[in-house]
Amino acid sequence: MKRILLMSFEYPVGKKYCGGVGQMVKLSRETFKKLGHEVYVLISPEFQKKYPVRVLMPDGSLKRFPAFSAFRKALPLDGFDYVIQHFVNWVKELKKIRKNTRIVYHFHSLLRRERESGFRTVNRFLINQESMIDIAHRIICPSRFEYDNFMRYFPEYSDKAMLIENTIQVHPPQKEDIEQIKQKLSINEGDVVSIYVGRLEKIKGAEILIEHLPGLLSEYRNKKVVIVGKVLERRLFYKLKVLLRRFPRQLFYYKYLEKETLFQYYYLSDIFVNPSLSESFSLATHESAYCETALLLNPLPAFDKFQSSAVFFEGPDKFIESYKELIGNGKSARKLAKKASNLAKKEMKASNFYEKLAKIIDS
Repeated sequence: MKRILLMSFEYPVGKKYCGGVGQMVKLSRETFKKLGHEVYVLISPEFQKKYPVRVLMPDGSLKRFPAFSAFRKALPLDGFDYVIQHFVNWVKELKKIRKNTRIVYHFHSLLRRERESGFRTVNRFLINQESMIDIAHRIICPSRFEYDNFMRYFPEYSDKAMLIENTIQVHPPQKEDIEQIKQKLSINEGDVVSIYVGRLEKIKGAEILIEHLPGLLSEYRNKKVVIVGKVLERRLFYKLKVLLRRFPRQLFYYKYLEKETLFQYYYLSDIFVNPSLSESFSLATHESAYCETALLLNPLPAFDKFQSSAVFFEGPDKFIESYKELIGNGKSARKLAKKASNLAKKEMKASNFYEKLAKIIDS
C-alpha cells in the first residue's frame, strides 16, 4: 500500500461547480483506492499559501486547514510515497521532497500552447508549469492532442511523458427525472433544447454564445437554452442576467448540477453547444455525445475525432449560421447525434484509463 496525495484546485465535493479537472481527480482517487492505497486529496481553489485548504481524507471526510503551512505540519509532504499534481503551484515545496517522494505531474492543458494561441496566460503559471515538467518523475498527458503538443514543445522530457487519455463516467437516463425537468422548463413537443456546460469565460467561448442568444431566442420561440457553469467574468454574467429576465421561458441558468442530474439534461437536449476556443479533451463534449446530443463545436484540433459526427462553425461570424443548420434540420441533427454517440461509446469501451493510471504506482 502506498500513501498518495492528489493536489488540485477543484474537486466535486459540496454544491459547487466542478469542471473536468476535478472529475479526473475524482476518477484517479477512486482508482487508487480500489487498488488498496491510502489516498488524500488537497483542494485549494486559490493555490496560495496563506489561504485555507481542504483535504479529502482516505475515509471520505473533509478536513479544513487554515493555510497550506498548517496542512504541511499535520501531513508533511515527505510523508507521502507519491504526490500527483494537477495544477502548477507549490513547485519549490515539491522540489524539496523529490529525492524520496515520487512526483507525478498530471497536466490538463499546455499553457505554452494557450499563450501562443493569443490567450493572456499569467506568466507565473507558465513558469510554474515548465518547472513542474522539469521536476516531475512522470508526466501524464490527458489526450493524444496534448501528448503530441508536449512532444513538440518539450522533446527533452519525452522519456517522462505518457499518454493516459481522459475517460468519462456515465449515468443512465431516468425517465421520471427527465419528465420532471421537462415540466419544470415547460418543454413541449416540437421544442428544440440546447445545452452549454462549462465556465462562463472568454477562453470557453461563452461570450460567443451569449452575444448570439437574443437574436436566436427571438427568432425561434420554440427554442430553449440551458447554461450550466461557474461565472468567471462579471461582464458576461451581467449580460446573462439581462437575458434571463428578457427570456424567462426560454433561457435557464444553473451554476451547479450534480453529475447524475446533469446527464438527464444531456439526454433531453437536442443540441450541445461548445464554442470553446481552447480544449485538450472536453469531458462535457464527450458526455453529451454519449447521451446522443447533436454537437455544435468550434473546429479545434482536439475535436478532430468528431469530424464526421458534428457541425463545426468556422469562426464567430459563422456560429449562428451553423446553429441554425442544426435547428432547421432535425433529421440530420439526429443522424449526427447517433454517430457521435457511437463514437463516444466506442472510445469509452476501449479506454485503458484505469489500467494505465494504476501502473504509475510501483507495486
